[in-house]
Amino acid sequence: MTTLRNLVPLPHRSASLSRWGSLDDMDRVFDNFFRNALTNVHIPVGSLTDIAVKINISETDKDYTVTADLPGLEQKDVSLTLNEGILTVSGEKQQETEEEGRAFHRVERSYGRFSRSLQLPSDVDESAIEATMKNGVLSVLIKKLAKPEKTEKRIEIR
Repeated sequence: MTTLRNLVPLPHRSASLSRWGSLDDMDRVFDNFFRNALTNVHIPVGSLTDIAVKINISETDKDYTVTADLPGLEQKDVSLTLNEGILTVSGEKQQETEEEGRAFHRVERSYGRFSRSLQLPSDVDESAIEATMKNGVLSVLIKKLAKPEKTEKRIEIR
């Protein structure tokens, strides 16, 4: 009688590849990886330029608030512009200067130019936008236009 087990070829398992033997092999792979992890790694200058600006947008009855995380930046490094209803935060995070004789083993911090733009809603007062920056966090307060008062006018029916 032919069974599924007979139809599907299975690799032959040797005694050295027991359940625990394969974990020993994996341990050796990880040991070799971490042993070599702190060797001199070459990453071309300028290859880490994708700074992602993370933002929150909140709203009340009277205003909108845009908060952007810009860690490691100061006010002088950031520009905030408004053009035809589009609010843009941009700037540049400078690379730290390399010290003579210092070799980097890992480079994960991003640097370079960045820009993030948001289309503002139609109910904003473009003349009433305020921005502050503290501890690498940019806060932009955008006032809403005053809503026109609803006045009801009675129309005589003739």
